[in-house]
Amino acid sequence: MTVEEKKAFLIQAAFYGVLLIAAGLFMKYLLGPLCPFIFGFLIAWLLQKPAKSIARRLHLPGRIPAFLLTVVFYSILFVAVTVAGLQIISALEHFFPKIPLLYATQIVPFITDSFDALEVQMQEFDPAIVDIVDRISRSLFSYLENLISSVSVLAVRLASSIVTGMPSAILTVIVTVVSSCFIALDFDHIISYIKGKLPARFQAAVSTTVTTGVASVRKILVSYILIMCLSFFELSIGFLLLRIPYAVGLALLVAVIDIMPILGTGTVLIPWAIVAAVLGKFRMAVGVALLYIVMLIVRNVVEPKLVGQQMGLHPVATLLSMFVGLRLFGILGLFGFPIALSLYIKLVASRKSAQPA
Repeated sequence: MTVEEKKAFLIQAAFYGVLLIAAGLFMKYLLGPLCPFIFGFLIAWLLQKPAKSIARRLHLPGRIPAFLLTVVFYSILFVAVTVAGLQIISALEHFFPKIPLLYATQIVPFITDSFDALEVQMQEFDPAIVDIVDRISRSLFSYLENLISSVSVLAVRLASSIVTGMPSAILTVIVTVVSSCFIALDFDHIISYIKGKLPARFQAAVSTTVTTGVASVRKILVSYILIMCLSFFELSIGFLLLRIPYAVGLALLVAVIDIMPILGTGTVLIPWAIVAAVLGKFRMAVGVALLYIVMLIVRNVVEPKLVGQQMGLHPVATLLSMFVGLRLFGILGLFGFPIALSLYIKLVASRKSAQPA
């Protein structure tokens, strides 16, 4: 490697290093406040192709179908979210009031009878062993009481945070809807204006970056929507086979939890299986445990492969970028790092194809 080649390599490495740092700072400090406008732009961009197709067929100006299609999209989304929310609320109203009664009438008697039987069996041994068993039972009851108290406090805090965060969420939704409507109306003018303000030498690179970035976001959203639909389908079948009440609503709730990397289906299904086993409902416990194992295997096999296919990445590269992004930036990094990696690969490929042979 010559001196000039080394210089070029160092300059390129420094450039991409600065770019990576800038992307990380953007994701950490600016992505949250700009999310309504980013989602508004993405929705407007996604609807541009069908809007233009409708405009050509009906011989209308492109702005009218774009605006109407955006309104129809949000109307359908509002109805879907409302129906899903009602299903989830109905399921929660059915199950949550039964938890204290379940603890008092089923779990506590089961544990008490189990330790009493164990103490009877141990009486023929050293009294110290009986004393140890008694202390273990008291510790277990204390732990369960503290756990229920912590869960109750957590539920109250969660409800309080939802209530206090509702105005901000409503404002974010309104800003997203309004921004996407305005962007849809003047999409071509906005793109032309932004391009006109860029230096000529940067226009091609910025155009490629934006096009690739938006396409990558669209693909990763499609990937996770497919994954959530697959989880919902698996859970619905499993819950219906186990004859669980409000199977569809519960399946939807667990599918939403499953898409969150910090939580996952294990947050619901593992305690469910344990409680069912403690209550002597072994068929339910085995069924829920098997359902969790199946979902875990399918999720870990399908997610990297599906996201990788959508993003044009190898499953190993996808899994690595998702893991590193999750550890560094949380949920944003989980989605952002595969997009950044795909964007980098496509930019390098476009630069190589643009160079003369």
